[in-house]
Amino acid sequence: MIKTAVVSALQAAGFVVIAAGVAIGTNAIRSDGIPLVTDIEYEIFAPCKDSEAESEAADASDLADGADESVLYVDARPAEAFEAEHVDGSINIPYSVLFGATAEDIAAVKREIAARGAKKVVVFGTYAEPESTEQAVDLAEPLAQQLIEAEIAGVKHLEGGIEELKKSGVQTVKKSGGS
Repeated sequence: MIKTAVVSALQAAGFVVIAAGVAIGTNAIRSDGIPLVTDIEYEIFAPCKDSEAESEAADASDLADGADESVLYVDARPAEAFEAEHVDGSINIPYSVLFGATAEDIAAVKREIAARGAKKVVVFGTYAEPESTEQAVDLAEPLAQQLIEAEIAGVKHLEGGIEELKKSGVQTVKKSGGS
């Protein structure tokens, strides 16, 4: 029985070696063969932390100036969630966990800061799919980190999302049910 298992294993290994040799040989003689070692650097799609800067968590004192234009609220949730309810005067930068914010999104934040004369940027965006039982994803901290890496000053992230803002008295706008 052991002898049969050893013979079968050796035959399988021989088959793998022969098949690999045929594949590599065929690939080598083809003009459009696949290189065994690439000379092209791979792109990394997930945003990687490149700096030592950390996003601080926002607290009540960071939210108190919301009535005047010194705080810019950045909503990191998907556009559909933003349309359903958002902070009055906030901007929506839907954050992608795989790709991060785009260069256009970062530029939009910079334009809004300049236009409003904002001294603080509070990023919020805890989100879960409406019909999902899975845990909500905090999109605020990674977006805040990306804004800090883009050299935007005064950026903090808010844990707890829009619900935390409403508890602190920040006004929200809801989409009317008829539209």
